[in-house]
Formats: sequence, structure tokens, C-alpha cells
Amino acid sequence: MSAVVQGLQNVRSRFFPTIALALALFIIVGFSRTYYLRFLSDLPPLKTLLQLHGLVFTAWLVLFFTQTRLVAAHRADLHMKLGIAGVGLAILVVAVGVVTVFAGASSPRIHASGLTSPQFSIVGLVSIAQFAVLVALGVALRRRSELHKRFMVLAMIGVLGPPTGRLIGMLQLDAYALVVQMIVIAAFVTWCLAWDWRRNRIVHPIFAIGGLAMVLLWPARYAVARSDAWQPIGEWIARVGA
Repeated sequence: MSAVVQGLQNVRSRFFPTIALALALFIIVGFSRTYYLRFLSDLPPLKTLLQLHGLVFTAWLVLFFTQTRLVAAHRADLHMKLGIAGVGLAILVVAVGVVTVFAGASSPRIHASGLTSPQFSIVGLVSIAQFAVLVALGVALRRRSELHKRFMVLAMIGVLGPPTGRLIGMLQLDAYALVVQMIVIAAFVTWCLAWDWRRNRIVHPIFAIGGLAMVLLWPARYAVARSDAWQPIGEWIARVGA
């Protein structure tokens, strides 16, 4: 019996560090040309705000992966202590992210999705809002590990939009931007659901409902971005960002 319990613990321990590593690698690859390996390209230097944004989010990425490794190593004590610092870092990620969206809204460019910068601002704001809400729920429910860890994983899946957008540009898939965004989110959510089913023969509602909402939010935010109602809001964001 003890061998079976140990086996289940090992399966549990491997999943979250593995998906955390996969998420981190996906994000790093997505931003490789425009951020992490920018010095190897002929792109101009990043503005200070974007450098700060990249630095803060990279710190969160490292923290997220480290936290999953600590739990896998049964070091819940260090996990909880580091989590205190993580709350402050999450707040910083959200704050810098919002400022970056406002600043980017004033940029005269057309995104891979075909949206103008003022229109595209809702895409970034929704991603940040998702992250903020899910991390807040994860922190509030930190003593209920089955809920906490799922909210934290979904928070990371919810911010895959920007790196996916960079990959869409690199692979010249602009015409399929929305579909690719939805597929990437759906793929990671499906991985979570498959793990839940394998382990419990049932999918957890946080992964099922939260994951479905994330996928459906992509066409919804594109529709709002192109609506007449969002146009003055987007233009106001652009003016403030300028």
C-alpha cells in the first residue's frame, strides 16, 4: 500500500514542475528574438519600460517554476515563505503590465491579429486581469492545495497570449492569429484535464471551467476590440499612454 501511495505522490510531484517548465520554455522561446536574444538581432534597443516589464515577468517566471520544485521536493515551508515575496512580485507584474499596455496603445502599428494598437489594448488588459484574478484566488486559497496549485497554473496559461503572438509573427501565421491563440491555450488546458482524468478519473472544475473560459475569451476579446463601443475607450487608453 505504501508503494502505491508513494507512486501517486511521484505522479503528483512530476506534473506541476513539468508543466511549469513547459510554460516557461514556451514563453522564453516566444520572446527569444524580441527580448531574451534581442542582442543577436538587428532590432533597436528596447525602451526602459519594456525592459522593466520583461525583467519583472522573468522574475515571476523563475519564481513560479521554483515554487513547483519546492513542493515536489516536499519543502512546503520554503514554498510558503517564498510565496510571501511572490505576492509583492505579482502585484508588480500587474502594475507594470497595465502601464505597458497603456504605453503600447499609442504605438502606430497593426498587430498580427489585424487590430490597431488602441483596439489591441483590450487583449493585453484581459490577459492581465485574468492573471490578477487567478493569482489572487490562488493566494486566498493557499491552504487548500488542490485549488491553489490549479489557480496558479491557469494564471500562467492565461498569459501565453504575448509569446504566442511573437511566434505567430515569426512563423508568418498572421491570418490564423486567433485560431493559433486558441489552440495554444486549449493544448495546455487539455494537458491539465488529461492529468486530472488519469489521476482521479474526473476532471477538476477549476481546470474544466477556467480553461474553457480562457479559450472562449479569445474570440470574445477580438469581437469587443473591433466593436464601436471599444473604439473611444481604446483611443482614450492610447492618449493616456502617449
